[in-house]
Amino acid sequence: MHTSTRLACFGGLAALLCVSAVSAQSNPRSIKRLNDSDDPTLALTGPIVRVSGDAAAGSAPPSADPRDFEGVWWISRYEYLLGPGSGVTPPLKPEYLRILERRIRAKNRGTPEADASTDCRPHGMPRLMESPYPIRFIQTPGQVTLLHEVAHNVRRIHLDTEHPKNLKTSYLGHSVGHWEGDTLVVDTRGLNDKTFIDDEGTSHSEQLQVVERMRKINGGKELEVVITVTDPVTLTEPYSYTRTYKWRPDVRPAEYVCEENNRNAPQNGVTVAK
Repeated sequence: MHTSTRLACFGGLAALLCVSAVSAQSNPRSIKRLNDSDDPTLALTGPIVRVSGDAAAGSAPPSADPRDFEGVWWISRYEYLLGPGSGVTPPLKPEYLRILERRIRAKNRGTPEADASTDCRPHGMPRLMESPYPIRFIQTPGQVTLLHEVAHNVRRIHLDTEHPKNLKTSYLGHSVGHWEGDTLVVDTRGLNDKTFIDDEGTSHSEQLQVVERMRKINGGKELEVVITVTDPVTLTEPYSYTRTYKWRPDVRPAEYVCEENNRNAPQNGVTVAK
């Protein structure tokens, strides 16, 4: 487990928010398997259906400006598998589906394959946006910055500009954004292939492109993000899914030190709990 003042089911898989997923797995009738397989070794980890609720009574109201995202937002639901629906497998090409099957079987044996985050490197995209930890949005001229509590990952969205030519790959890629009405459209490219798409272990290539359409809904109390994933190497076609983040002015993102007491540090490519 990584040192953090907040218990959550991500990276270190701490206990508090794992309850929903574990209780689902303990009920055989509720267990969902990859592609509805009859193979029990392909059991998926259930979602955490409630990560963040509404802000505490008396909290500051959200800004009335639909383009003002400034402040803290917290995802309302967390999924281990990121596909076009809850528990729905991404449209992977056969060879990449086999890799996902291998990783799910390893997870269910208790020897999950290591990835970037278990070695305290950035989580990658779109997985980072699925983290069940709060995010602080900071808006400055020409840029929107996302400060993630999880492992102190930072995303920088450069507004009204193009991706640079000869873009070098990185863990979180290069993000550019523009406004379409009251929706912020973010295009992220230049992602290296050292991360997983999700916690189940879905692969991606360096041709991965992630497009997010962010807009405030419900009187500004929620941020809706429609995410479209495109990868001509690993996917047969693009797919999309939607996430909702709660306005949480009552929450202050806490310190998260992955490098301290990292019980998930990989050994020989396998995540080993100590």
